[in-house]
Amino acid sequence: MSAKEASAGPELLEILEQHVHHEPRGYLEWKLTPEFPSGGEVLASMEETKDLPHNRVGEVWESKEAYLEAQYSILRREGTEGLRHAVNLVRSNPESQDDEEVCVYKRVRVLGYLMARIGPICRISFSTENAGRRIQWLQSPRLTPGTIIAISTAADQFRTICKIASVAQRPYKDGLDQNPPQVDIIWAKASDAVVDPELELVMVESRTGYFEAVRHALVGLQMAATCHSLLDKYLINGDRSDPPAQFIVDNPVMDMSSLVHTRNGSIDWNLLRKHDVLKGIPDVRGVTSMDNSQVHALHRIVTKELAIIQGPPGTGKTFTSVAALKVILASRKRGDPPVVVAAQTNHALDQLLSLILDHGARIVRVGGRTENERIAEHTVFMMRQRSKVQSSGFRAIEGARQGNIHRLKGLVLAAFNDGLLDPNALLAAGILTQSQYTSLVNDDMEQSEIHRSGGPFSIWLGAECVPAKVLRQTECNWVQGDDNDLEGRDHEFDGDLEHIAVDEEDRERIRGTFIRLAHKWTGKEPSHLSSWQFRAEKELRKEDLFEIPKAMRGAVYQLLMAQFIARLQPTFASHLQENINICKDSKINRWETDIEIVAEECIDVVGCTTTGLTKYRGFLAALQPRTLMIEEAAETRESNISSALYPSLQQLILVGDHQQLAPNCDVRWLGESPFYLNVSLFQRMIELGVPYIMLNQQRRMIPSIRRILTPFYPELTDHPLVTDITKRPPVPGMGGHDTWLFTHNWEEDMDSNLSRFNEQEAQMVVRFFSYLVSNGVKPAQISILTFYNGQRKTILGKLKKHGSITADSFNVFTVDSYQGEENDIVLLSLVRSPRENRPWSIGFLENQNRAVVAISRARRGFYLFGNMDNVLSADQDARELWGRIWNGFAEIGRVKRKKGLPLTCQKHGNTIWIKEVEDWGDNAGGCDEVCQGIRPCGHQCTLKCHIIPHENLGCSHPCRKVMDCGHRCASMCSLECHCNCDDFRSLMEKKQARANKAEDHLHMSFEELLTLEAAPGTPSGYGEQSTSMQVAPHPENLPSPPARASPAQAREISNGAAKFRDLVKNIKQHDEKCYLDRCAALGVELYDTNATGEEQCPFPSSSSGHAEPTRRPSQPIIRDTYKPTTLINGVRARAGPKVVVCHGGPSAPSGTKSLSPAAEKEMEKEDGPSGEDEDWLIEL
Repeated sequence: MSAKEASAGPELLEILEQHVHHEPRGYLEWKLTPEFPSGGEVLASMEETKDLPHNRVGEVWESKEAYLEAQYSILRREGTEGLRHAVNLVRSNPESQDDEEVCVYKRVRVLGYLMARIGPICRISFSTENAGRRIQWLQSPRLTPGTIIAISTAADQFRTICKIASVAQRPYKDGLDQNPPQVDIIWAKASDAVVDPELELVMVESRTGYFEAVRHALVGLQMAATCHSLLDKYLINGDRSDPPAQFIVDNPVMDMSSLVHTRNGSIDWNLLRKHDVLKGIPDVRGVTSMDNSQVHALHRIVTKELAIIQGPPGTGKTFTSVAALKVILASRKRGDPPVVVAAQTNHALDQLLSLILDHGARIVRVGGRTENERIAEHTVFMMRQRSKVQSSGFRAIEGARQGNIHRLKGLVLAAFNDGLLDPNALLAAGILTQSQYTSLVNDDMEQSEIHRSGGPFSIWLGAECVPAKVLRQTECNWVQGDDNDLEGRDHEFDGDLEHIAVDEEDRERIRGTFIRLAHKWTGKEPSHLSSWQFRAEKELRKEDLFEIPKAMRGAVYQLLMAQFIARLQPTFASHLQENINICKDSKINRWETDIEIVAEECIDVVGCTTTGLTKYRGFLAALQPRTLMIEEAAETRESNISSALYPSLQQLILVGDHQQLAPNCDVRWLGESPFYLNVSLFQRMIELGVPYIMLNQQRRMIPSIRRILTPFYPELTDHPLVTDITKRPPVPGMGGHDTWLFTHNWEEDMDSNLSRFNEQEAQMVVRFFSYLVSNGVKPAQISILTFYNGQRKTILGKLKKHGSITADSFNVFTVDSYQGEENDIVLLSLVRSPRENRPWSIGFLENQNRAVVAISRARRGFYLFGNMDNVLSADQDARELWGRIWNGFAEIGRVKRKKGLPLTCQKHGNTIWIKEVEDWGDNAGGCDEVCQGIRPCGHQCTLKCHIIPHENLGCSHPCRKVMDCGHRCASMCSLECHCNCDDFRSLMEKKQARANKAEDHLHMSFEELLTLEAAPGTPSGYGEQSTSMQVAPHPENLPSPPARASPAQAREISNGAAKFRDLVKNIKQHDEKCYLDRCAALGVELYDTNATGEEQCPFPSSSSGHAEPTRRPSQPIIRDTYKPTTLINGVRARAGPKVVVCHGGPSAPSGTKSLSPAAEKEMEKEDGPSGEDEDWLIEL
C-alpha cells in the first residue's frame, strides 16, 4: 500500500473538517459558546457572572459531561478574566493611565486589510501616550501575538460597544517602529470589522493572562464532548486497574536490546530483541547504565495504558523517557502511526527531540517557535518545503481566494480612491435620491467638463474640496533615555522577552495583498460651526444639492462619505467571512498534504508543545496516533491534556514531578479551592491512587546539597557519580563549604512593575559571584536564581557594570524559568525582607513547589542569601517549609548567623568572614596576608593576597634603572622613568629641542608617524594602547623617509608632534594627581626611595607641592585601586593596567567594620568563647 493510500481514507477528511470548521453545537450553554469571548461577556461585571462549577480534584466525577463542563468553565474564566477586569477599569475611569493590570491605547484607527492565507488581517495604528514612557518594542511583552484585545469607539468608551480581536503579528520593521506604531489584528467576528479609517477607536489590553494558551484547549474540550476515548475512565473515575495498552496486548514482543550499554559476551541478543514485555523486565543487571527504578519506569512506559512516572530532581526523567522511546521505535512496525511527544515549553521540547534525533529517529516538529537550528530543519514547514508531494486542490482554493480579494478590492475602491465619490454608487446604495442625483449630474453639463474637473462632486464642492488631512496623531516624543539601562524608569523593558515572533509557518502565511483604506480628497469642515453634523443632516434633506450653501457643502460631503461607508459595512463583512471560510478550506488542504508527507517519509515521532496539542488538534487527530507522551506533565494544565485525548489514543504517558513547578494560573483565586486550576492531571491521578513509579536515584547533586532535599524526597539516594571528587570538585575559595546559608535583614524595595528587589542582597550576590570568578570559576558555571523578575534585572544590571567580571552573558534567571536546568554552582536570592514596622511577608516564597526547584539546581555548590527571620516568621506554613530547608544547612554547620559568609584563601588557607557588603572591600580573591610572590620585574609582591596575576597589577616598588644623568630613577617601577636632578632636566630639554627640529628631517604626516611600529617596550602611540606609565615615542627615534616635506606638511608635522607631547604630559600629570588624591583620602603615607636608598615621596614636593614623605610601614596591603589613563588612537581612555594604592601595617582590610573592645566582648558573649555561632535547628 502506498504512503498516499495509507494516509488517505474516508475518516481523514472528516476529522479535518470537524476540527477546522468547528461550530459549537449542543443543548448546554458551554457547548454553544464561541471560541472568542463576546463583547457582552467582557462587559459583564463580577456580579453578573454566574458561579463557576467546582473542580473536584480529590474525588471521581459523576459523568464526563460534568467533568468537561467544569474544566471548560474554569479555563474560560482564566482566559478572559484579565480582559474583563481591564475593560471594566477603563469603563469606570476613561482617563485611566497604564498600570500593572491594563494597557490603554488611544487614537486607534484602521489603516487597511492584509489578505493573507490565514485570513483577513486588519492593520491599525495607535498611540501609547497612556504609558507615560517610551516603549522598547523589541523587548516589551505588550501586544504579543495571540493576546486578545477589546476595542470600542472613542465616543462610547466601552459603555455599550465592545469588539474583540486578537493580535496576529507585531512586526517591528514598518510596524512598531513607525510613528505612530502599527500592529496587525484579527477580528473575532467578521461583522465587527471596522471599515471607516476616520473613526477614532480606543483599545484595551490586559497585562495578565494569555488567551492563546487557553483558546485552543477550549475548542478541544468542546470536541472531546463529541467523542469517546479509552482514557476517559482515568479522568472521570480514577481507574486503578492498571491494564496494558491494547496494542501491546495484541503484540507484546518488543526489541529491548537498546537497554544494553556495556558489551558482555553472555548476553542473548535474540531474546532481548524479541522480548515479551507482558512477562516482565529482561535481566539487564550489569550491562545497563540505568538504575533499578529507571528500568522499572521504562517497563511501565512501554506497556501500560496509563503510565505515570515521577522524577525528582536529577533522577533522569528525560533520560528514561528517551530510553523508553528507543524501545518503542525499535519495535515499531511499518505502517504504524507516529508517536506524539509533547512538552510544556519550547526549550524542553527541543531538548527531547534532539536526544531522539541523536538515536536516528525520523522526527517532525509541529509549530516553528524553535531557536534550535538543528530542530528547525525538522519542522512541518521545512518538511513541506523539501517534499515533492503536490497538493491536488491548492490551485482551485487559491483561485477562489484571489477572486474574493478582487471583489473586496472593487468594493473598497468605490469609497477609497484617488478621486471623489461616484454619484452612481451613492444612488445605487440609496444614499442619494433620484432628484439629488439629477441635480448633481446635470444633463446640460458636458462630459468633457466633468472629466476635466474630476467629477460632478468636484464641480459641486468647488473650493470646499480639500486634500484629506491625516487625522492620526503622531506618537508623543518622550524624552530619550539610556536604552541599555535595565533599571531605568524612562523605558518599559522586559529582558525575559528576548524574542517575540509568530511561528515560522505563520510568518510565511502572513503575507498577501494589502487593501489600504484612505481618502485622498474630502470636504472642508465649516470653520464657524463647532458641531456641524446636525446642520449637515438638515441640509442633505434638500432635493437640489446646489441649493446647499457653499460653506456647508464640505460638511455635507463628509456626511455622504460616512453614510456610504456605513452602507458598505455589511457587504464588506460578508466578503471577509467568505474569505475566512476559503482560508479554512486552504488549511484543510495543507494538512491533508502534510499527513501524506508524514506517511511518505515514515515519520517516527511528531513533537509539539502542550499548547500545540490542541492548536493542531485536527492535524494530530488525523494522524490517528496510538501513543501520547507528555514531558513536564506535572506543570501542564489538566485541560490541555483532557482536550487532546484523540479517539485513536490507546496509551498516555505522563512524565513529571508534582512536587516541582505546578501549572501556571494567572487568576490567582482560580488556583485556590474550590477551583484548583493549578492542580495538574498528573498530581490528581497520584492523589487518587492511580499506580505510578518514582525514580529514586539522583545523579546531579553532591550529598550535602541532596540532604537539603531529604524532607521533600526521603527515599532519594545518591548515585556514586556525585561522590566522585573528579566529577564534582569542591568550589574553589570556599574551603570545602560547598553549601552555605547567608542571612541578613536588608530591606526590600519595589520597582515600577511592582516586582520586588533587594539592592543590598543583589550587591552581596554579585560580589560573591565576582569572588568565585576570581578563584577560577568560569561565569558560565554559575547560575543566579531569584523568585522575582525585579531582582533578576537588578542583579543582571550590576553584573554587567561590574568592572572585574567579563562574560558574553550571565546566567541570571527566575526560578520559574529554570525548571529542568542545572549548573555547577547556584546562588539563590530570596529578596523578601520587609521594611521597618512592616509585617513579615514572603509572597512567592511560600510556594513549596518553587522552593523545591530553587534548591535542587546545583551540582557542586549551593549558596542561599535571604532574610531568614522573615521567611521563618511569615506564617506557620512558611516556617514549616523554610524551617526544613534551614535545618538542611544547620545540621551540617553551614549557617553562622552572626558571622556571615566564610571565604577561604587558596594560597594560605586563611578564612575571612563577610557579614556586610562593605566587608568585601578590596578583596581580590584571597585573604589579608601579604602575597610575597615575585613579580615579572623581579620585585617581591607586597600587596594583600590576591588571585589576580601579577602581570595585571602595577608594581609600587622603586624603579632600579639608572638614568642617563647617573642617578637611579625616582619613579615607581610601573611608572615612567624620571629624575628630579638638573642634569636630567637639561638632558630632557636637549631632547625636546631636537624633537622640535623634526620638520627638517621628517617628511610624512603625523598620523603616519604614529602608525609606525614602536621600539620594544614602547607603545606605537597610535592604533594601540599606551598608558602614562610607559615612555611616549619621540619623533627623533622614528626612521626618516627619503623624501622632503612641503612647508605646509612640515608645519602639520611640527604642530602634531607638539600636541602629542603635551597630551602625554597632561596624562602623566593627571595620573599623578589621581594617585595622590586617593592616597590622601585614605590617609596613606607616601614613600619612595632615591638613588641613595633614602625613602622619599614618589612625586616630590618641589614639583607637586605635597608634604614631605615619611617612613614606609611594613607589610603593605591593598587599600584602593584605579586604572590610569590610556591612550588609544590618540584618545584618552581608561583601559590601562590596574594601579594599586597600598598602605602598610597589620590593619584590618578596607571596608571591614572595626569593633570597640566593648562590642568585641559582647560578640564573644553571644557567640561563646570560640566565637562560633550556635547551629541551632528549628523545631517543626
